[in-house]
Amino acid sequence: MPRGMAAHPHLASKLLLLGNAWRHKRGRMLLAAALILAGCAAVAAVPPTGSILGWLGRNWAVAFVIATCVFALSAARRRQRAAIDAATSWLAALPAGSPVLLRVMLASGAWLVASVAFTALVWAIGAIDRFAFSRLALSMAAGAVVGFLAGWRLPRAGIGAPGFHYAIVRRPRARWASAPSLAPLANWPAAQGRIFSRPKKSAPVLLIAMMAIPSGLHDAPGQVALAVAGACLALFSLLSLSKAAVWVAVDAARWLAPTTLERWRFTGALIWRVALTQTATLGVLIFLTSIIDLPRVLRVGLPLAALYLAASLAAAVAASLLACRRAGLGA
Repeated sequence: MPRGMAAHPHLASKLLLLGNAWRHKRGRMLLAAALILAGCAAVAAVPPTGSILGWLGRNWAVAFVIATCVFALSAARRRQRAAIDAATSWLAALPAGSPVLLRVMLASGAWLVASVAFTALVWAIGAIDRFAFSRLALSMAAGAVVGFLAGWRLPRAGIGAPGFHYAIVRRPRARWASAPSLAPLANWPAAQGRIFSRPKKSAPVLLIAMMAIPSGLHDAPGQVALAVAGACLALFSLLSLSKAAVWVAVDAARWLAPTTLERWRFTGALIWRVALTQTATLGVLIFLTSIIDLPRVLRVGLPLAALYLAASLAAAVAASLLACRRAGLGA
């Protein structure tokens, strides 16, 4: 370890973690980076992306206000999390302070660079002009600086709601010790999905959806705005459930590792409620959109819904089996 890093054990531990991940999981990291780049390229090529960013480039004041609010809330939340991690870290007993300010600055700078790079990608494919790109990049940079300073000065208390406020409270069963059941296991991803899709997380999605209406459709009626907002919230809840099913699998498998539970039984008990909820949500969306244009829904919407449901279930099953293998469940 270099001498300069010995005085900063928190930074040295992070670098050691990244080095070990690159050494032992290089293929997964490269695959994840390739998937992220492919997803960004696909989103940049979608026509609404160019119209939204072009409208923000022409209205730089709106982009500045949005960037300021986003980076202020992000800096405040990262400061709170960094302070909690510093107090609960295994390095807390060392006579060295945790670089909370440096950690928050690096995270905010990384998100700013990623945002500008995505905007440059949209400009490179010709979706926006150079004038809109330059004004949008400058407004995001100025908003990031102002938002970081404002977020750092915000009080730590009261920022962010505890996740258990959005979880489902279940009554204990009378025979939980003599007749255990795996049925409550399905409540874990459902509760985590509610945490992911809480109002503080869904508000930016709704803001982007509402901003897309004036940029692509002038004099839009109120029912169109409500329909777009409702569809975006429903799709965001579907994505939250998919992420929750993958997120919870690791902790659930580690918790049940001492038991003799089989892998496929664990996987079925964990994801059945997520699959049922997503199927019902997609069914309602297809039914409501079929009232407007039934042939197009049957030609485009129904195959996309089936493809997303299959991909979500495949990701949840793969994550559950991988978590079982790592925790030793069912071995």
